[in-house]
Amino acid sequence: MTNTLPPTRCRIRRIELISALILTLLFSLSWLPRAGSADQDSQSVMDLKQKAQQAYMAGRYAEAEAADLEIAEKHPESEARHYAVQLLGAIYEENLVDLRKAIKWDTEFLEKFADYRQGPVYKEKIAFLENLLPQEAAFRTYQAIRTGQDSAEVLVQKYEALLQECPGFLLRDKVKSELGYAYARLDKREKSYRAFQSITSEGGEKKLSSTDLATYKDARRYWQMSWTWTWIAWAVIVVLWAAVLLTRPWRRITWASSKKFLIWPLSWVLLTGACLPLYYNMEITGYPIVIPISTAIIAIGLNLIVLFWLLLLIKGNFWRSRPLGLRVFSPILTLVMTIAVFYLFVVYHPQGPYITDLFGVKYVYWKSEWKEHGLSWHIPGH
Repeated sequence: MTNTLPPTRCRIRRIELISALILTLLFSLSWLPRAGSADQDSQSVMDLKQKAQQAYMAGRYAEAEAADLEIAEKHPESEARHYAVQLLGAIYEENLVDLRKAIKWDTEFLEKFADYRQGPVYKEKIAFLENLLPQEAAFRTYQAIRTGQDSAEVLVQKYEALLQECPGFLLRDKVKSELGYAYARLDKREKSYRAFQSITSEGGEKKLSSTDLATYKDARRYWQMSWTWTWIAWAVIVVLWAAVLLTRPWRRITWASSKKFLIWPLSWVLLTGACLPLYYNMEITGYPIVIPISTAIIAIGLNLIVLFWLLLLIKGNFWRSRPLGLRVFSPILTLVMTIAVFYLFVVYHPQGPYITDLFGVKYVYWKSEWKEHGLSWHIPGH
């Protein structure tokens, strides 16, 4: 048995359905003129938005501020207002420094536009800007220094003056970080190390970013290289030269033996001169460190000094009755002298830490190559 509706009730249902469709169509048509005006408004807003972005990228912050303010105040329903409000907060914080206006627009962005990821960030930013209000003048100075185009020497002077004028500045860690970078560019590694160390002494290395930490470690390593180990190297060189001169080697130098003082250095100069094309080859093949010819000539000269020292060592009176001791200790002492001399050469090179890093990387590479070479002998077919 089927359950059917009466004919009168079916007609009523059809009439209601048709009436609903007609009302929906009329309601939609009533919005057509409104949508057309919205499209026209959005075009003008998009022009303002583009103008603000171009002005901001070009550094014309007052012009960008005016365009964003027009969007925010005269077009409250536009979609571009989201970006205008956000950019106004950034402009008043970083460029046209006005912390109260920055807090105002950041608060509006937080309340109306921020998503779940931006919310905590903006809450923290607003709280920090509120704490920074009493130091607005120092913050304005900091932003002017940071966004300027001054040389590293001028930056050091300005950052040092800022820290002296406002020792309790809330952004003093960032100022010290910028100071460390400026000192590193001036090749004042100890001062760069001290600047970063003053940050870590309060909160540890976790207060440094990854880039700060890398620069801090480079400065620390270079300072240790150029201070502690440099003095040790100089001490070794002075002691070895003094020990050789105390043996009075000139008493055993004859005309026949003095020829070696000419033949050996000349042979060394000819050998290293034949190797000079390797330096040009390294530059052509894109080697990480391009060694200028002047640097190569200095290295050759240092080798000549070591060679001259070795010739004097051999002629020392101390070794006249100790030929076996001379054969045993002369290579060891020569190696120590060579290491000390070339350590100083690396330390006083502008890229000293980078060169030592490459030495470590190259050693690991050679070690892996040697292991692969050794394994190939145990694999059938190699």
